[in-house]
Amino acid sequence: MSPSAVVTGGSGGIGSEVTSQLREKGWQVTSLSRREGCDVSDEVQVAKAFARLDSLDTLVHCAAELIKRPFAELTADEWDVQLGAGLRGAFLCAREAFRLMRGRGGTIVMVSSLSGVFGAEKFPGMAAYVAAKSGLAGLTEALAVEGRPLGIRVNAISPGSVDTPMLRIAGVEGPALEPAAVARLIVWLASPESSPLSGANLRMDP
Repeated sequence: MSPSAVVTGGSGGIGSEVTSQLREKGWQVTSLSRREGCDVSDEVQVAKAFARLDSLDTLVHCAAELIKRPFAELTADEWDVQLGAGLRGAFLCAREAFRLMRGRGGTIVMVSSLSGVFGAEKFPGMAAYVAAKSGLAGLTEALAVEGRPLGIRVNAISPGSVDTPMLRIAGVEGPALEPAAVARLIVWLASPESSPLSGANLRMDP
């Protein structure tokens, strides 16, 4: 039986590359994104999407939103949209994954960012995005602890600039990683080859 995965934000950027690479390796992949009719910040929509699955081997949370705005001009709705996709969505999807993986194990990979790494340079206009990614890094460590007795491994990656449409929104100049290179690391974290790792946050600098 082919291994199964759910990839959030799977219709573009890093998520699209992860989806393609897993499928090339024979995985059955369910992609969740607003473009494909699932808002991962909506509890009801997430529950319905996961209810269609009989089992799950891997969850990859790539979904994120970036609205670049000076902090004093940032609206509460814009804050909620970014925390919703990046952090609330991770909570909702990981909770469903835990329920499906209970008793059989599995892997979860959170796509954080250097923006969420303590001490790394932050950029103006991205306060909500930074908060979401920082929360995702902490959530990874907490879930790794709870997942250990269940056979569930939880890791994160924190890439710097990645050549995606979101990088153009951020307006950050300089070297950038290719989405395919980031996806390869994610696919490795989803594989048995990375079995010693849980609770790790792997930093990727361009």
